Amino acid sequence: MNRRHFIIGSASTLALSAGGLAALFSRPAHTGTLLAAFEDVRGDQYVGGYQIESRHVFGARVPMRAHGCAVDPRDATRVIYIARRPGTQAFEFDRATNEARVVCETPRGRHFVGHAVFSANGDWLYTTEHDYENVRGVLAVRDARTLAIAEEIDTHGIDPHEIAWSPDRSRLIVANGGIMTHPRSYREKLNIPTMDPSLSVIDAATGKCIEQWRLPDHRLSIRHLAVASNGQAVIGLQYEGNPDQAPTLAAVYEPGVGLHPLELPAAARVQSRGYVSSIALSEEGDAIAAACPYGKGIACWSFRQRSFQDFIAAGETYGVSRLADGTVAASQRDGTTYTLNDTHSRSRFVTVDRESPIRWDDHWTSVAS
Repeated sequence: MNRRHFIIGSASTLALSAGGLAALFSRPAHTGTLLAAFEDVRGDQYVGGYQIESRHVFGARVPMRAHGCAVDPRDATRVIYIARRPGTQAFEFDRATNEARVVCETPRGRHFVGHAVFSANGDWLYTTEHDYENVRGVLAVRDARTLAIAEEIDTHGIDPHEIAWSPDRSRLIVANGGIMTHPRSYREKLNIPTMDPSLSVIDAATGKCIEQWRLPDHRLSIRHLAVASNGQAVIGLQYEGNPDQAPTLAAVYEPGVGLHPLELPAAARVQSRGYVSSIALSEEGDAIAAACPYGKGIACWSFRQRSFQDFIAAGETYGVSRLADGTVAASQRDGTTYTLNDTHSRSRFVTVDRESPIRWDDHWTSVAS
């Protein structure tokens, strides 16, 4: 099979100005690695990622689709990938050998939801899990080496999804999506009229819920998180109503104060189609970027002003992640990769080397090397 070079888009794709192009291509090359799950043209599932400087895609096959991942703070070559719902397996990937193995499964009556974080010292792995038999969200505290469950914390909601640390690593922020599902009906949503999404803030030392916040419209499912250095967090939402009537698709959490929905102009509401698959924050670029794959692009806000900036047209963009220099990198489902350099929607295209086409999953995790 011949090696293919996937050139991402064209200058006309994002309507770049000549001045914008000059500014973008005078920037230094980006570095680091983006970790992600992906699938190939046969539908086989992989965990691995993309090395930015070499433009190399790497990975190992796994038996079911993974979603997000967590990097071991004591060994950066060890990455734990978590199955998307209703998957029940987690995978340990060794970046040094490019090998993966199933490292644990959920207890009976539960499934993973695609996200996890390590404790700062690397002793524990926290995984969000859906206990569908008892209709509750669980934060499983697992031994980082064996992934055996040592403790369980109630997320004070159902359908927990992404989880993130506060900057001082004392609190865990949990996005409770509020949607009831059951493996018997796969991913069918069973409680839309009564869904109850919330943002829970958990004291990591005691397991107690010390804050919990809800948005005015209960159909805004709280799903994705990116945390700022000041302790605030930006939140990606999915609207379980008419997408053209979604009141917003993102909010800002302010500790001790609550959730502040971000404005979404009427035109952007139509463009975004009511669905955010991932969200990233660049404090350096004053940018909140929310991937809207059904709306074929990225919605952007100013973090400092909390004002809407623009909607970038880029088909099936699912993953966004902040690189070390503050640039936001984005992935399209067809294997395309590109970067956003500011809130004025200018983009730099990236080349991916791969023997055959791939489809990225919804989340990227950026690491330095």
